[in-house]
Amino acid sequence: MHRSFILSAIVFFCLTVFCFSARADSSESVFIGSSKTDITPNFPVVLAGYGGRTKEFEGIDALLWARCVVIGKDDPAVLVVVDNCGITKEIRSKLAGRIAEFGVSEKNLVVSATHTHNAPSLRGYAPILWAGRTSPEQEKKIDKYTSFLIDKMESIVIEALNNRELMKLSWIRGAVRFGGNRRVIRNGKWSGFGFQRNGPVDHSLPVLVARDLKGEARVVWSNYACHCTTVGGRNHISGDWAGYANEMIEKDFKSALSLMTIGCGADVGPQPSGGLEDAKIHGSSIAKEVKNLLGKEMIPLPGVTSVKGSIAKLPLAKPLPRKHWESQINVGGFQGQLAKAMLNQIDSTGRISSEVEYPVQSWNFGDRLAMVFLAGEVVVDYSVRLNAELDWKRLWISAWSNDMPGYIPSRRVLKEGGYEAEFSQVYYGLPGPYLPEVEDTVVNAVTDLLREDFGSTKNQKMAPFHSFPSSEPSTFKRISSLLNEPKVGKGKEILEKAKKCIQLALPINASMISGQGERTEWHNFSGDFVERSFIRQSKRGIEISWNFLPNESEPIKEIILCFVGGLGWKSEPEVGGFRMLINGKNPISFDVTSSPALWSSEDQRIELIYLPTWSSELDSGGFFFVHIINPDKQETNNIKISVASDGQGSKRWFAVDLEQKIVGRLKHLKKTFE
Repeated sequence: MHRSFILSAIVFFCLTVFCFSARADSSESVFIGSSKTDITPNFPVVLAGYGGRTKEFEGIDALLWARCVVIGKDDPAVLVVVDNCGITKEIRSKLAGRIAEFGVSEKNLVVSATHTHNAPSLRGYAPILWAGRTSPEQEKKIDKYTSFLIDKMESIVIEALNNRELMKLSWIRGAVRFGGNRRVIRNGKWSGFGFQRNGPVDHSLPVLVARDLKGEARVVWSNYACHCTTVGGRNHISGDWAGYANEMIEKDFKSALSLMTIGCGADVGPQPSGGLEDAKIHGSSIAKEVKNLLGKEMIPLPGVTSVKGSIAKLPLAKPLPRKHWESQINVGGFQGQLAKAMLNQIDSTGRISSEVEYPVQSWNFGDRLAMVFLAGEVVVDYSVRLNAELDWKRLWISAWSNDMPGYIPSRRVLKEGGYEAEFSQVYYGLPGPYLPEVEDTVVNAVTDLLREDFGSTKNQKMAPFHSFPSSEPSTFKRISSLLNEPKVGKGKEILEKAKKCIQLALPINASMISGQGERTEWHNFSGDFVERSFIRQSKRGIEISWNFLPNESEPIKEIILCFVGGLGWKSEPEVGGFRMLINGKNPISFDVTSSPALWSSEDQRIELIYLPTWSSELDSGGFFFVHIINPDKQETNNIKISVASDGQGSKRWFAVDLEQKIVGRLKHLKKTFE
């Protein structure tokens, strides 16, 4: 179809429809158009996302799509979302040039990627990742697919412009929780990828829907902050969880086109990961929440009433001189290719830039919603901070939009170091890490656009979706049932002891946990993941200790202290258990259990009561109570508790939570009797 014919059709269409004002009341209708097209390659091409895959894809697990929504009649806002790892500013610019003649202003265009790691590599994306590692023929196929994708994106923008009709817009926010922070931190530093369960996340799921005048959903746009890497390095094409989410939403709403954009999830990974079935499960969780949300009352919106944008200058560490890069030229690998790129930059411009141009864009829907579009792989700290500095109840943040400069780390991530902060910069052709000021630069660029109309409210509460919800409230209810269940025999005796300990325990936190304990994260008394210090029975005498300061000046008959921790790996051999000492004496021997237990010193003067409140087949977490009868003077002022392995050759473990919060938790325990 010739462009002149399409242009004439659009003009005719515009002359025969109702005029729409960008400042229309939120109850009025808005011109909306949408379209999608299959962008699955029909020729061999290398996939982006994982540098270890240097051969063309070996199969297709699911089709790839480009999707478009157009909002407004005059000077419309246009969103294009593609199933790909990332879109460069050069690709966006080429698309913008092609669609300008159809009335689309470049400032109004957003091009986003779902960041699936199972789509073809595009020209300009992570250039050092492929430099020197692909054949000339593979490079031609990358260029061929890049041109193919630009053609496809152009076609769906034109089609969406052409099929606009009056619809009503509304939005709502829900939540899904499969995203988990992937930066494993040990002793304040990055130690690899995994599941940092107490790390920041963004579990919000904002959803925008366009319904036709009959009330049918025609466009469903969702946003979630998580890497699209569930499938892993499988050399097959697919849209990963985002692709499956779109597919399932379109099955639920058969007249709708579904678009999935990605929030600030550069350091957030899908949990669990490992294959197609996990990706389908994650996609299903999105689709189920969307279906649930669309059945609720939503907030009506006008069209896009204003579009704003700016280019921030992100500061890099001072680039190293030419001499350094010349010394790296023969190193080989990524460093050698980066050196070549830096020397080319010096030869062509006379210097290596110490800044990265960074586009920031916003779409405002009256005063009811501000959408922010950030470039690159933005870590979740930016969502946390922007949701504090702006009114998070009216804020939507997308990343992987309009350019692909690489990872955008926060001050915290730069301090911790590791992949997102440091060596990922090489793949994107950057000479070094960002300076800590990068965080303020990005945040200020966004708040400058939105502060006047979307600033935070007075005494604004923190957004509730940046951490995994605690299981503690439900656990305390479960403890109440446990303590009030009828028991007989020894079980009854132990629970009665536990009840007494809860009522009389001193509200004092343990302090100065020290010794030979290792640190890890595992399930605490409520099943939440917390940081712990633990010892195993792998070697006799490994010890951990901590202190309590009762500060009792008058003689007393008993002291009861409480701490939280756990015991685990019941299937490992029994080799002698653990030994607890109070101020270096009165040893108490105990071992791994997942049932309430009572152990005593030989003179019966000191008891250790364990009340497990979370358990699996192998491990448990709960409350430990140390009951001291007729304490001596030293015990009323300073009590040092130490636990050591009394056996060896077994992986059985004992752990103490590093964050105790005993004062508040005892209050909750005592309420179980009310």
